[in-house]
This record gives sequence, structure tokens and C-alpha cells, in this order.
Amino acid sequence: MNRWYAMAIVWLLLVVGALLFERARDLSTIGAGYAAKELCSCVFVGERSLASCRPDLPETMERVEAELGADRVRAFVPYLAERIARYEPPFGCVLY
Repeated sequence: MNRWYAMAIVWLLLVVGALLFERARDLSTIGAGYAAKELCSCVFVGERSLASCRPDLPETMERVEAELGADRVRAFVPYLAERIARYEPPFGCVLY
């Protein structure tokens, strides 16, 4: 009977771990999208540098990293999520 309890506990831990990973990935996607859009607007519409725009993001987004391209900003949380915001001159920045 102890074997069945151990298998049930392992199964339960795997399910809980999968659910927590899914939640973390969803939140990371939202955060990366927010950061990409805000930084893109700040850099291309506000004509500021990426370094000066970074403090505008909330402190809770410290794990979101950003890279500046020719007309886009790529924001990502390593191993979890990535979003790209591209500057469309008549419209501003658009998430992809």
C-alpha cells in the first residue's frame, strides 16, 4: 500500500508543478508584452534611449530583459516567454 501512496504523491507533485509552470509562463508572456510595448513606445515615439526608458517599468518586472532592434523591441523572460513590439510609423508600436 505504501507504494500506491508514493505514486499518488509523485503524480500530485507533477500535476501541481505543471500547473505552476503554466501560470508562470502566462504571467511572463503578459509581462514581456507589456515591457515590449512600453519600451518600444518610449524609444521610438518618445525618442529616448532604452537605458533611460528601462526605469519607467515597474520594479516587479526586473526579470524581463529587453533588446533593441532597428524598428523593434524584443522583451523576454529567459526560458518562459518572448514578445516583440514593432514600430509602425503612422500607428505607433504594435505587439507581435
